[in-house]
Amino acid sequence: MTVARALLIILMMSAIGLMIVGVRGESAKAANRVQKLHHRKVELEQKLWAKEMELARLRGPDEIRKRASELGLDLIPPTANPPKNAPSPGR
Repeated sequence: MTVARALLIILMMSAIGLMIVGVRGESAKAANRVQKLHHRKVELEQKLWAKEMELARLRGPDEIRKRASELGLDLIPPTANPPKNAPSPGR
């Protein structure tokens, strides 16, 4: 084996080693980003769940009655015989 070939082999192995180090570095960065995004997703899912629970609470009958009384609205309970001037349900 000549000196030129030996230098070429050493140079190629060094280049391959540097490429492997570069790929591992990028892989570590990508894994870190994936982990951060996963944590963010979990956090957003928890916020969404909390907002859905708050919305369900606000849609509840007790909360509707409370807000209606705060606004000064009178709630009329449903009756079997609707008033004569009330629109029919089909229209």
